[in-house]
Amino acid sequence: MAIVVSHIDRDFDVLGARALRQAPLADLIELRLDRIGHPGEEALRRFVKASPKPVIVTIHGSEAFGTFEGSVDERCEILHAAARAGARFVDIDWTLSLELGLMEGKCHRIVSRHDAEGTPEDLARFDEEVREVLHEGDAVKLVAHASSAEDGLRMLRHLRTARGGLIAFSSGPRGSFTRVLAPIFGSPFTYAAPADLGGEGAAEPTAPGQLRVNDLRATFPPVGATSETAVFAVLGSPISHSLSPRVQGMALKSAHLDAVFVPIEPSDFAAFLALADDPCFRGFSVTAPFKTEAWRLARHADEFSAAVEASNTLVREDSSWHGYNTDCLAIGEVLERAFKVHGELPGRPVALAAARVLVLGTGGAARAALGTLARAHARATVVGRRLDAAEGLARHFGCASIPWDEIASEPYDVLIHCTPHGSGGETEPVIPEDWIRSGTLVLEAVYRPLRTPLVSAAERRGCTVIPGAEWFVRQAREQFHLFTQKTPDEELMRLTFENALGLRRKP
Repeated sequence: MAIVVSHIDRDFDVLGARALRQAPLADLIELRLDRIGHPGEEALRRFVKASPKPVIVTIHGSEAFGTFEGSVDERCEILHAAARAGARFVDIDWTLSLELGLMEGKCHRIVSRHDAEGTPEDLARFDEEVREVLHEGDAVKLVAHASSAEDGLRMLRHLRTARGGLIAFSSGPRGSFTRVLAPIFGSPFTYAAPADLGGEGAAEPTAPGQLRVNDLRATFPPVGATSETAVFAVLGSPISHSLSPRVQGMALKSAHLDAVFVPIEPSDFAAFLALADDPCFRGFSVTAPFKTEAWRLARHADEFSAAVEASNTLVREDSSWHGYNTDCLAIGEVLERAFKVHGELPGRPVALAAARVLVLGTGGAARAALGTLARAHARATVVGRRLDAAEGLARHFGCASIPWDEIASEPYDVLIHCTPHGSGGETEPVIPEDWIRSGTLVLEAVYRPLRTPLVSAAERRGCTVIPGAEWFVRQAREQFHLFTQKTPDEELMRLTFENALGLRRKP
């Protein structure tokens, strides 16, 4: 595989200087001349001579996310000048392939086709039409906008079965993951934006959905990706906030595994799972709102998934998807450990079986909590903003439910918070501080920020508090084991998690 770092600017000297500074991060350097036009053949020659990496020169109009408005003759002359100056490749839109003709010297052509509106239904035909205008030695590049993750998977499936040497991936935020996976599916090149090196301002990407080269390289195994590289992903909507790719990715590297972990945002979960049939897909971490659907679509499910009717983990076993719920394991473990400390004071329960537990929320996290409590024979009460949803969960798990406005008068020893409140910048806890019973055990599901309003309020009330980080890291540890059959470095996962939170707080 090779990573092309694509650079664009209005000034050729600025463009060239940045490209040379970032050359160590690139396998090839692409100069986009859309906003510059012809910089002069001598200027191109000086850059190519100075570049330690092979150079691609291109100049695109609106057909390929570009801005060049000059004539076809002007465009062709610029590319011929680049070839005479020593560029290894020039990139030309397929509709201008015949006008450009053969290149001088050792320069090769990349004949590209972009669809900025969407992903064609017939990608084979989309590809074949380009091949009809090729010269010997040309490479083909296909880029189509992904309106959904399913579009991205269709592009990767075509890449897997296409004739050798095809460069292909999807554009747009929903298709960003294909830029990571393209080399695994057979693309010799994938494209990245310049790194943000600090001090000089971050250079803009040259196409929507492009990842920065430092982030892209951090995703790959140390030796790069091959057709044998395993693919793991976190699936959710929205998904950009997830810390799973960073935490799981670091654990994969620590274990010296040939694997990547990427975030993907499906639109239609069932359609996505049906398209994700390539053997390279080995496992998925599943988050909101897809946990119940993951359980329904899994061919086999573990006892936790069956009990709570939700799976947060899918693992490919015997060519089919098996569902697991590691949230239940994590909740049980963190509560068991917490009771060893919390139960030391007189008058406090020493185990879940002796505790009265109030669960706030009615989503997938609440289902996992209630399933764990049912197995431990704890006395649980569930409460939600929608009473009918809470009552439905109460019937399913054989526990009690109360209206939200009765929380203040409800006696409990343990409070488990399972709503997203606190992750959206809220400054007040999910319930008024004086509704938090003094001296109780409080488990928070929200892990970003680390100190949520509920955590702070519970500490002021003298509670034993378990932050969301404990829940997250322990369920992630169990997922890693299911994915790889190896025990991860839990301390590394925890440090990576804490570091990621710190990075996200920086301006």
